Amino acid sequence: MRRCLLSVAMIVKDEEHNIRRALESVKGVADEIVVVDTGSTDRTPKIVKEYTDRLYFHEWKNDFSEARNFSLKFPTCEWVLILDADEEVSEEFRKNIRDFLKNLPDDVNTIYLPTVSYLDWDFKKTEVASTPRIFRNGTVYYKNIVHNQAVYKPKVVHAPFKVYHYGYIWTRKLKKKKYERTATLIRKHLETVKDPVEKIYYLIQLYKTEKVGGKKHEENKIAWQILQEIKKIGKVPAIGLEFLYIFGMELITRGFLEKGEELIDTALKAFPENPDPYFAKLAIYERKKDWENLYRWGSRFFEVLNRAMSQVEKYEFTIMSIREIGTAHLLTCHACLKLKKWEEAALHLSKAIESNVDRSKLAVTLRHVLEIEDREDFQKALGLVEKIAEHSENLFFDNVVEKIAEFEIDVSENLLKKLPVSKKISRFIVKRLIEKKDFLFEYLTDEDTNSFVERTGIPGLLFIFDLLKRRETEGKLIRILSKIEGDEKLSGIIQALIGDLYLKLGNFSEAISRYRKALELTPEMANFIKPVIEDLKTRLDPDTEGVYEELYRYFSGYREFPFDLLGFVKEDAEKLYLISDHPVALYASAVATRDREKSKKLLMKITDTTKLPFYYYRLAKIHEEEDPKRAFELHMKAVEENENLGDIALGRYKYDALYPNQVLPFMRKEDETIWAGNITEKFSGLGVIHPVRSWKKKENFFYSSPFPSDEALKIYREREKEIYKDPPFKIKKEYVVEALSETDLTDLKVRGDLPGLESVLEELGIELKENSKNLLVVSGVEETLDLEKLVEDAERVLLFFFVPDLSDRNDLVWYYPPFRVLRTTSQMKNILEKAGFSTLKVKAFEKNLRFIESARR
Repeated sequence: MRRCLLSVAMIVKDEEHNIRRALESVKGVADEIVVVDTGSTDRTPKIVKEYTDRLYFHEWKNDFSEARNFSLKFPTCEWVLILDADEEVSEEFRKNIRDFLKNLPDDVNTIYLPTVSYLDWDFKKTEVASTPRIFRNGTVYYKNIVHNQAVYKPKVVHAPFKVYHYGYIWTRKLKKKKYERTATLIRKHLETVKDPVEKIYYLIQLYKTEKVGGKKHEENKIAWQILQEIKKIGKVPAIGLEFLYIFGMELITRGFLEKGEELIDTALKAFPENPDPYFAKLAIYERKKDWENLYRWGSRFFEVLNRAMSQVEKYEFTIMSIREIGTAHLLTCHACLKLKKWEEAALHLSKAIESNVDRSKLAVTLRHVLEIEDREDFQKALGLVEKIAEHSENLFFDNVVEKIAEFEIDVSENLLKKLPVSKKISRFIVKRLIEKKDFLFEYLTDEDTNSFVERTGIPGLLFIFDLLKRRETEGKLIRILSKIEGDEKLSGIIQALIGDLYLKLGNFSEAISRYRKALELTPEMANFIKPVIEDLKTRLDPDTEGVYEELYRYFSGYREFPFDLLGFVKEDAEKLYLISDHPVALYASAVATRDREKSKKLLMKITDTTKLPFYYYRLAKIHEEEDPKRAFELHMKAVEENENLGDIALGRYKYDALYPNQVLPFMRKEDETIWAGNITEKFSGLGVIHPVRSWKKKENFFYSSPFPSDEALKIYREREKEIYKDPPFKIKKEYVVEALSETDLTDLKVRGDLPGLESVLEELGIELKENSKNLLVVSGVEETLDLEKLVEDAERVLLFFFVPDLSDRNDLVWYYPPFRVLRTTSQMKNILEKAGFSTLKVKAFEKNLRFIESARR
């Protein structure tokens, strides 16, 4: 006869919708099934009898533990599995549990199994917890009327055989019924409780019930009530330790670290042998990013846990942190990573995986690895990456392969093949790491050159020609080009390029034939092709320059990229340098990245800038904040190399250096440069204001260099009126109304142009007089160097002016072409005071507009 190894003990009531699934799962695995029915009114007993004759009826006494302990009277086998009707054992349980039990040492009494709770009908959302499930017969009993807890004996082991729980995906009606039954039972019992410790116990059970099925605000109100009750008795009862841990962790998770730690420390002080609060300390220090303390408390947690597990029968409550062993190892692994304890990190990661840690948490470990900035340290951590890859689920390693490539770490092909990636660019990075080849062409074309050229046109064709001629033989390149289809113009370009290739091969007759065919298809190419043919008539030289270079310059049109490369590759642009050393790949990554140092490094790596007309402009942008003087020099070189940079905003006026400027006596080479840039990024210079500008600092003002002449400003203002309906930095009439309405002035003279000002003055009853001693300045302050002369005849000055935000180099004030002198509010006050005025009022309008009213002393 088969050894009586495993009994199943169940208590049930009205479970006809669940019971068959549970019984089917243990049929043939268990030697006996014991079912205690506590009052079913549905078909539950009838279904049970199909599977077992060990059906007992027991009156429900509003006490789950009483019913559970009654069920434990009947099993006769060596081991007892506690199973509920809304559960089933997994196939791995069915296949392995008997052999597992047979091979257990005699000192093992309790077995924890992982319970997978499904939270939705699609079985996609789950929770996993390890709970004590199998007990050596006679070594366990349950306590508490609800939320009954197993009081069991050591030694405890964990088995990986899952139990599936469906109780959380009941219909809302059934779930509500279960919650209301339990909550009502506890609340009714609380009405009669006299003993303060017992009251705390059942409040905690109510708290846990609300946590599962009630409302969050009810749960938290009960939590605060429990804390008050604990405070009243002046000590923490045993069940209170469990609550302090649960609520403390809730607070910690929500970010209330100070209060959470207070509760955890209270639990530690009351019972330092309980491992749960030690685990909570790990959670606290992880959120504080205090890796030294996390590491220290990790060691203490495992020490206390091991000691507790050796004498677990002394604990009258469940040690909840047993289920967190894997997480504790993982958190300690993270601390080891930060502290560069590589061997210990690997050990804790292995133990976390062995402890069946939630695989999704490995993503956090991977993130910590990716935060390593040092190349050698990252290389040391790759062993952990490999282990994560072997045990993770639905985790991709795109960032890892990018970092391997960025650090130029030589790793094995075996490791790279273990790292699943999700992005196209990552697949090519892996290929490059393995094959050590340039893959920009393959990445761009996806092995469909025709489609690529169809999308990008002639500039795209010329670009891939440049890519391929760097790595392929002329013969292979001729075959590739011959397969590309297109209209007559495109076909003409292809024939011209093939002509270049035959020229390099020294096949002059075929080269000339191809050039002539290109002319037939595309007559407008005569200016490019005829000079080559004429050269060949003079001398048959394979080193004669073909048509490609001129075609590239013509069709790229000095654009930043020959075609919309950044739009074509989108978010992959920043990573192109990881699959190619081509200048355009390096440049595109430099432009796309937000990391200034990385951008600078990539740009400096480029040796051939001939096809990068914006190269010096981008290099200048990198220097603008750290070294504006150097940025100015590079911006100047940029416009000289690419005249289109003379008007980025409108694209009308190419750089020609014909900009009337002034050099004034106060200007010194040693004046500090505080800002430099190409102002046409924001506003066109309209062909009269130099596109490249620096702002230099004097004691009471900033001046632009180059410094536009008065004539240049006059022409600019005339052209500005033709282009802009509302010019930038125009003072609104309502600001003038607000400023003047607060004065007692009856007459004014005005300097500057503000359309509609006369009607404003008429509305306010202020007469416009040229000989008035009250001066209103509404524009031109930013063009005027000699402010003292402007106000010399005035007794009262009301002045509007624009100020730059000194902390924002992108402030538009720096860029506006006609501004050539800028002053802060403090500088403006100083200038007026030196001219004999006292400041009466300072007011701010909008971000950059200021108003000062001053009177002569």
